[in-house]
Formats: sequence, structure tokens, C-alpha cells
Amino acid sequence: MSLTSVRLLGRHLTPENHQAVLVKAKGGSRQQIEALVAELAPQPDVPGSVRKLPILTAMPFASAPLAEATPNLSSEPTAAITFSPAAFVPTPRPIVRATAPERYRVQFTIGAETHEKLRRLQALLRREIPDGDPGAIFDRALTLLLEKVEKTKLGAAARPWPCPPIRPKTDNSARSRDLPRAVKRASWRRDGGQCAFVSPTGRRCPERTFLEFHHVRPYAKRGPATVETFPFAVGATINTRRS
Repeated sequence: MSLTSVRLLGRHLTPENHQAVLVKAKGGSRQQIEALVAELAPQPDVPGSVRKLPILTAMPFASAPLAEATPNLSSEPTAAITFSPAAFVPTPRPIVRATAPERYRVQFTIGAETHEKLRRLQALLRREIPDGDPGAIFDRALTLLLEKVEKTKLGAAARPWPCPPIRPKTDNSARSRDLPRAVKRASWRRDGGQCAFVSPTGRRCPERTFLEFHHVRPYAKRGPATVETFPFAVGATINTRRS
């Protein structure tokens, strides 16, 4: 268990629950530890809010030019160099944090154009969402975007159509580099959207980003396009297997 996990859990441990909590936390990621903390100490929902951030202005920075601060070792004039503290203004990081069982707090910064889109949606959806809750609009937008992306990348469809060959009994779909959508859908469901690589010690790769469909048997060796021969894997894992 990492020091971060100990710091997050320490204040919520009691003589009665510490053994059960530590067993649950063993080997967990930070996100899993935060979800466990939210289960131990649930917090009420944060009301939706949109506010304008203050404009950060650079304070006057008085510094002597470099030519005056250091001795001039040559006869040629030296350009004055100054450093502005505005270049080191930190950017706030987005927040996605569990606050209670199955409840999360999301916080991020948007630009003027996105803010205008949000206001327009709040006005258009006033009957469906009377209070204009940004969280409800955010959920609807995610649902539509997820449906579009899964359709493009995974061939997801509410009513998938069969893909018969153009010339029955003559076409060989295994000789096409294009992976059928039915195989994409089945592989995604089987692997749960997670890398399917398993190490020699039996530990499965937990990665869920930058996944690709990986040929168990290469296409150049007449590898068939079936669910069994197309697990998900991360690009780095694919290169490791090929090497």
C-alpha cells in the first residue's frame, strides 16, 4: 500500500473497521482508494455551479537587466533579458472524485465558446431540465458522444445487421484487412474494454486507454478475423509481443 493510500485512509480507520478496510484497500489504485473513502465517509452532492474565473494579471516584476547585473566581458552591447512571472502561472487540473457510493464530483475549466453552448442548451432544455443543472446536461452530452464514438470505433449498433458476402460461397472474409463490426463488438464485450494481455505471473494488464485490435495470428500469415483471434491490447504490449 502506498503512502498516498495510507494518508487518504488514515483518518477514517477505527479499531472496529481497520482490518476489513485494509483488506479492501490492499493493492488498490488511487481511484479505488478514493471510492473506498467515499464509502466510509459519504458527502452530500455538490450543487451544480458555473462561475467565471478571475483573470490572472502579472504583477510588476522589477529586475535589473542582465547587462547591468553581470560584468560585461566583451565590448559588444548585451541585450537586456527579463523574466515575466506570468509565464509560470499554474493551470488548474480537472477533478473527478468520488464523494459517496456511486456519486462523483466533476470540476473543470471551459472556454467562452463552450460556456455559450452550455447557456444555449440550458435555455433550450428548460422544460426537460427546469433548473438548468449542468450535471444533467453533461450526462446527456456524454451519452450522445459515447454512442457516436462506440459506433465509429467498435461498430456498436442497437440492431446490428448481418453482413453477408457479396458472392456467397466464394468470398473469404478472412482475407480482408477490415475487421468486421460484429467481431469488434464481441471482442469489446468479452474483454470488458480492457487490455487482454496477461503476464507470465498471471496478472492482467489494467490499461483501458490507447487500445487496439491485435492479431494473434498476423494477417500476412492468413490470420482469420474472428473473435478468438482479436483480443484488445495496448500499442506498447503489441510491440512487446512482436519482438
